[in-house]
Amino acid sequence: MIRKSILAGAVVAVALSLSGPSAFAKTSHKAKEPPCNFGQACTNKPDKVSRATGWVTTKRCSYESHKMNADVFPCYAPGGACPAATCKAKK
Repeated sequence: MIRKSILAGAVVAVALSLSGPSAFAKTSHKAKEPPCNFGQACTNKPDKVSRATGWVTTKRCSYESHKMNADVFPCYAPGGACPAATCKAKK
């Protein structure tokens, strides 16, 4: 009885090793966005209205979740107070 259970376990282990990880992976796997550093800021790519007025929306990294969240107040680009980095577009 013990021999049969060991043999069955060995067969299952070999079958799992040959099947590879792709058999158990989720098909709709999304790559997670890397966390940002607290205080990191970026500006959104200016649209037509922003180009005309000079006001650009910005994003800052939050302390709690380490994700980029939209700022409450926009910044004035011609004044030079906006962050130099441009935010990456979500795919």
